Amino acid sequence: MEAETKKINGSLMTGWSIIAAVLFVSYIGEYLKGARSGSYVLVFLVCTILPCVFCIYLYKKKPASEQLKIYIIVGYFVMYLFSMMTGSTNMVFSYILPLLSLLILYHQPKLILYTGIASMIVNVYFVAMQFVNGEINVQTSKDAEIQLALIALCFGGCYSATKIYDRITIQNKEFMLAIEEKNRQNQHMTFQTIMTIVNTIDAKDQYTKGHSQRVSDYSVALAKELGFSHEEVEKIRYIALLHDIGKIGVPDSILNKPGKLTNEEFSLMKMHTVVGGEILKDIESMEDLNVGAKYHHERFDGGGYPEGLKGEEIPYVARLICVADAYDAMASNRIYRKHLTEETITREMERCSGTQFDPVMTEAFLKLIKEKRLQEITPELYSSTKESNMANQVLQKLLKNTDNFSDKDLDMLTGYIAKRTGKDFWTCI
Repeated sequence: MEAETKKINGSLMTGWSIIAAVLFVSYIGEYLKGARSGSYVLVFLVCTILPCVFCIYLYKKKPASEQLKIYIIVGYFVMYLFSMMTGSTNMVFSYILPLLSLLILYHQPKLILYTGIASMIVNVYFVAMQFVNGEINVQTSKDAEIQLALIALCFGGCYSATKIYDRITIQNKEFMLAIEEKNRQNQHMTFQTIMTIVNTIDAKDQYTKGHSQRVSDYSVALAKELGFSHEEVEKIRYIALLHDIGKIGVPDSILNKPGKLTNEEFSLMKMHTVVGGEILKDIESMEDLNVGAKYHHERFDGGGYPEGLKGEEIPYVARLICVADAYDAMASNRIYRKHLTEETITREMERCSGTQFDPVMTEAFLKLIKEKRLQEITPELYSSTKESNMANQVLQKLLKNTDNFSDKDLDMLTGYIAKRTGKDFWTCI
């Protein structure tokens, strides 16, 4: 609605400005030829140019103003009235035709009716004054009669046409509003369906409850920080929500295995990216819905999977989700460990910038972390309780001594200490 009003206001201001400029040049020309006095030109500027400039100012200040049309019509009418009072020919009544064009664009019958009445009164007055001054009489009043008839005909015809057009426009707007409401309902239903799928995915992995939702929230925050449009941000929201949909095809025994995965199990785990891409590839309602699921484990240095893409070969959505996904893995609590501290996460992300992560996206995400703009998504990361601090100190001690662990103590998928090793560590301290 606002976009339409802005477009109409802009068109009207352009048209009126051209008319005012043409009149200004004409009157300046007459002044230079001695046909007009300087005072006349000054009054002309006050009556024609100033209203136009004032409306241009209002338009620049608020282009979609509904009230601007009133100022435009009043300003034009002042210019028209000035021309009627000072014109040297009866044909100045034809100035009303551009005014009608302005009015028709607004398709508001009342505006046309009131302006038509005012125009008829002005023209009747000047015709009457011509009779009084003896400039015309009954025998020579043909032009004046045509003048009044044309004004009545033009305004009457425009009023009738605008009534019809206005009714159709109102019906179209109501129809468009109904469509928009239906679209909102469909989007809501789509979101609910996606959330059902997401909850099903997260329910398969008892250690990552809420993971998909958090990754989606982080991805949205990062996309906004990077300056993506609203449409792109919403697209990223849905793609990130479904990034782990391929886990549906991974056996629960592998997803929830407490110890280290075998090479065969890790190969099956990695297939969740391919499975997810296949599930989503034929959904046409959203472009690139499958790229987040398929490529979020690709690495910026080319060492990821499933295809070993490198740098900008990796779709930007997947690079973005990769950062958000890794952050949630470090910022979330697990049964065998507390979440990592902000300092540890920051240090790890800085270390992996340019290797695992896109450096530009990493820099933007680190800014979100440092400015505490992710608190609402992961409030426990910023908790300052005594218990939390103690757990973090112990965990940092553990991480600093990871060199003491052999490959069999590390999880092959994440590269962090395996669940069983972690539990043994906590039991011993």
